[in-house]
Amino acid sequence: PVFGYRLGRAAAAMAAAGQLDVVYGLGASTLGYAAARRRAAGPRAPLVLNPQGLEEFGGIDESYGGRPSKRLGYEPLRRAVRYCARAADRIIATDRALEPMLVRALGIGADRLRLVPNAVDLRVCDGLASPADGARLRGRAGIGADEVVLLSVARLERNKGLHVMADALGELKDLAWRWVIIGDGPFRSALEASLARNGLQDRTVMAGRLHDAPLHAWYEAASIFVHPTQYEGSSIVTLEAMAHRRPVVATTAGGLPDKVRDGDTGWLVPPGEAPALARALRTAMGSRQGLVTMGLAGRALVEAEFSWDRSADRMLDVFEELLEEEGRV
Repeated sequence: PVFGYRLGRAAAAMAAAGQLDVVYGLGASTLGYAAARRRAAGPRAPLVLNPQGLEEFGGIDESYGGRPSKRLGYEPLRRAVRYCARAADRIIATDRALEPMLVRALGIGADRLRLVPNAVDLRVCDGLASPADGARLRGRAGIGADEVVLLSVARLERNKGLHVMADALGELKDLAWRWVIIGDGPFRSALEASLARNGLQDRTVMAGRLHDAPLHAWYEAASIFVHPTQYEGSSIVTLEAMAHRRPVVATTAGGLPDKVRDGDTGWLVPPGEAPALARALRTAMGSRQGLVTMGLAGRALVEAEFSWDRSADRMLDVFEELLEEEGRV
């Protein structure tokens, strides 16, 4: 909040000098500008607020075991973001599924919301890895041609639900699969214990943190992308997997239902339910031709709704709408 106040004050000075047409900010970064706007003689340039995934509002109890210290620690940030929201002319929802939460958490009217999804640059995704790169990775990892590669990409924290995935896979040892986990974090030792408890060590590749090129090569190597998260905002990694034409098994957390269309681009299950996840994975692994069809549908959806070009157009529409209201276009 202190940084947001200082930064916003600098933006207010620029706006008062006529240097800005619109101020756009993430979360509490606009705090100082919101304070200036709420004064009678404040700067005219309209304010657009993007609160992103609202991690400071939702998922805290689910993600951190309801620890009062975590909720208390986030309270100043929640207050700052609510303050900014009251001063904002438009508030960006990064996912349609998050719109009700935005209204409830920020105490705003839905009429000020505009949908501008987080997105991926398809040209970059396509340039980082090819099917040949994926095939080479599978070979180096000793993965057989008949094995389904299940890929998960996440910071290793409890709220990402990877321990739930381990419990689900413990029920699927009769199938030929290999699970690749990319990422690192404080939950690593607990996850390794979960893998050991389920007897999955020999069928799991813990790849750790990776740079973009090897990460995207694993998307190409994968058969199915699996995101068992218990709380989520928009999930860029899911969009990246879909950009590489991979079907997705995910939970209904956060904005995932906007991307994973059940039965079209993948399968959705309730967060934290290992039996439901196991059933979805068994269905997915038994649908080899269906995986190709779903992967193509996922790529088409990203091109239509979640590319940087599409989101840039939507953001420009928001700016132009505000300037027209101000009579400045």
